[in-house]
Amino acid sequence: MTLKQNVGAFGPLEFSHPSENVYSYSFRSEVAHCLFCSDMFKLPEERTYFSTHLFVHHQFEIADMEMIANMSKYCNYWRSRFLAEPPNKICSRMLIDAKGDGTCVNILVLGKFIPEDKKLREDLHNKQMMWVLTQKINEREDKNFSRKCLLCRLQFKGCRADYLSHLSRLHNMQLGQPENLVFIDDLLNCIETRLESLHCLFCNKLFKNQTVLKEHMRKKQHKKINPKDTEFDKFYIINYLEMGKNWRQVKNEPDDDDDDDELSNAENSDRRVSVGNWSDWEEDEDKVENPVVCLFCERSSSFDEIQSHMNNAHGFDFTRISVDMDFYHQVKLVNYVRRQVYMGHCPYCDKILPNRRELLEHMSMESHFIVPQMQLWDQPEYFFPTYENDSFLCHLNDHQDDMAELHLSKKMEEDCHIGSC
Repeated sequence: MTLKQNVGAFGPLEFSHPSENVYSYSFRSEVAHCLFCSDMFKLPEERTYFSTHLFVHHQFEIADMEMIANMSKYCNYWRSRFLAEPPNKICSRMLIDAKGDGTCVNILVLGKFIPEDKKLREDLHNKQMMWVLTQKINEREDKNFSRKCLLCRLQFKGCRADYLSHLSRLHNMQLGQPENLVFIDDLLNCIETRLESLHCLFCNKLFKNQTVLKEHMRKKQHKKINPKDTEFDKFYIINYLEMGKNWRQVKNEPDDDDDDDELSNAENSDRRVSVGNWSDWEEDEDKVENPVVCLFCERSSSFDEIQSHMNNAHGFDFTRISVDMDFYHQVKLVNYVRRQVYMGHCPYCDKILPNRRELLEHMSMESHFIVPQMQLWDQPEYFFPTYENDSFLCHLNDHQDDMAELHLSKKMEEDCHIGSC
């Protein structure tokens, strides 16, 4: 029986998420040699096999292996070191009950509690940090970045920060501040792969087609990364700052400030009180976090409710009006109407009214709650929003793409039905 067929008793296996980023230092696959024999292991994919091999064949253990920045260099160092000096003169000894029957096994343990090992880990971490910062500088200074938008048909060219700003401003996809991100190309590839596989970015739920997925992410506000999803940790600089610690461990570290301790205790107390109150939790999920404002009046609510309000109160059916418009024409129209209303101008005839009430009365009496002539609003200046963080813009979809996807989905269902007959 081979080693890889006999690892069940030594702990769970790990799913790996290898990356193709050629610049990556810390999360690329690397080959590590055993410290004592000729066997080699691909890390991090075979980390469990490596640990088991060391334990079974050499009665040896490397503590906190997952916290080491570069296992290949780490193993090469100790492999050469043990040729010069026996490991039992360097490592600590530990007696463990491996089989649970009271029979103890004497093993050697290598970890940062040994000064030489701690120094090696720190050096590897510092080199990793320099690599990450160098990559960050290269990404920030690169002005030739080119990529199609993840959510629309725009072919973007420029710098990565502007691309991320486009995703945030026009699509409400929140990935974090550009200065806090690294290996951005890999991050976008990872997101693109997940969306193309019809999985929600935030909850990872699988959907039957792109149209349903888009609607789910829009309504649930899931155009963001789930902080509990460790697959994305490697793209945030904070996870490289302290050796062996990610942002969760840093966040959970105790604070020496008494005031902060009292606040934390109060928060924990509130959290304990709220346990089990599922009805409140469910109501909070439906709460509108980023209300959408009507294009004509000050009414605000969810996007669906605002569309219904505009149709009933103003006779402006945005869904019907925009059905033949692509995403960018929708953006221009919304920004044009916003600016005209803000300035007190009728969007249709450009008549100036002294206040919002008289403007709405004029538009109602003259039946001007209709789409103005295209040459008025189809201008480059209306790519830019009138109001900062206008939530209305974040809910726009490319109906042409959606209709094509819906048609394809129906066609596939019909074909499958015919085939089953």
